[in-house]
Amino acid sequence: MTVAANPVPRTPWGLWRSPYLWLATIHILGDALVVLTSGLLVLATVLVAVLAWPLGYVGIPLSVGANRFVYLVAGWERARAKITRGQVVPPLIPPPPAGSRVADARLAVTDRGMWQQFLYYVLLLPLAIVWLVLIPAAWSVPPVLMALPLYYDRFAASQAQLGPFVIDSPKLAVMVAIVAAVFLLVVSPWLIRLASALDAELARRLLGRSESGALAERVTQLVTSRQQVVDSVEAERRRMERDLHDGAQQRLVSLAMTLGRAKNRLGSKEPAVRALIEEAHSEAMQAIAEIRDLTRGLHPPVLTDRGLDAALSAVAVRSPVPVRVKVDVHPRPSLTIESIAYFVVTEALANVGKHAEAAHVEVSVTRVGDVLRIEVRDDGQGGADPSKGTGLRGLSDRVAGVDGWLTVDSPPGGGTTLTAEVPCG
Repeated sequence: MTVAANPVPRTPWGLWRSPYLWLATIHILGDALVVLTSGLLVLATVLVAVLAWPLGYVGIPLSVGANRFVYLVAGWERARAKITRGQVVPPLIPPPPAGSRVADARLAVTDRGMWQQFLYYVLLLPLAIVWLVLIPAAWSVPPVLMALPLYYDRFAASQAQLGPFVIDSPKLAVMVAIVAAVFLLVVSPWLIRLASALDAELARRLLGRSESGALAERVTQLVTSRQQVVDSVEAERRRMERDLHDGAQQRLVSLAMTLGRAKNRLGSKEPAVRALIEEAHSEAMQAIAEIRDLTRGLHPPVLTDRGLDAALSAVAVRSPVPVRVKVDVHPRPSLTIESIAYFVVTEALANVGKHAEAAHVEVSVTRVGDVLRIEVRDDGQGGADPSKGTGLRGLSDRVAGVDGWLTVDSPPGGGTTLTAEVPCG
């Protein structure tokens, strides 16, 4: 974010104690040096970029190099503002490579950022001339006038000429010294503060991105990072499902088979041992079933292999309430969006089985453009309230994680319709 606040204090008693008063003076006087060095370099570089572009093989790299050089020099000016004024200006971004030398040269010459920074040095030239006259005068003339009572009588006819005024008495000389002292203590620092504020505003507008541009870039970064987090979470779910399916589940299956063989070999001998083996075998089979249910909840393999249609059809078969499924998602969305849609439907069907007392459920998943629409409708008792349970709130949070939304229409006795829309562009 651009920081354009003036660090020079407002109060007269704080002005002289602030180091920024002197740093601002150095910065403003340095504008003239910047114009004579960096400004001339930028002027020459921009002329090279414009004139060399039509020169073909030689002009193309010169144009691109000139564009980059302008950004480099402007970076030095932003660094100077940060050191002397504490002003942080977000840098402009040079145009990215277009993949073609001619296109790169065209972008370099037509780049708005380059011309914006060039304009900074153009406008800095008249300001630097003004500062070069005004600032030394603000600091040097008042001290000279403060000493006027000591030397005015040494001029011809014992009088000093100050523009239209003639100082020919000690009283007038003292008055001039008092006015000069007030000017030095109050007005001169305020002139420095005003000049620093104008210089800072010029740098903010021309050397950096606008506030809206910086905020838009930040929003883009946050959206990208959030999407990366969502994708990494879904990837971790798939990894856990594979580990459970290929590791613990296979070991339990092997254990159940071994216990089954042991039970068959034991026959009718040792009834007590046989009962223990049967109990262990039953526990192993139950653990296998629980792991299978768990892996389906994480990320079923059929979802990755065959998509939403096959995965939701398998969920519908296991549902205690008759379910009719309609899936039309062409082209197929990303695995992350598919996982969210699968989670929404499975959780909704689980809630219907537990609370709705429904006789029939309809599930519809369709893609319209870049939006995946999910609708789960039952003919149960209704009355579902997302604010009273964590299940529906969890669904809403998961959908909101990818800029989607979820609504629940559930009048008492009128069934429940859960609708979610998820962007899948």
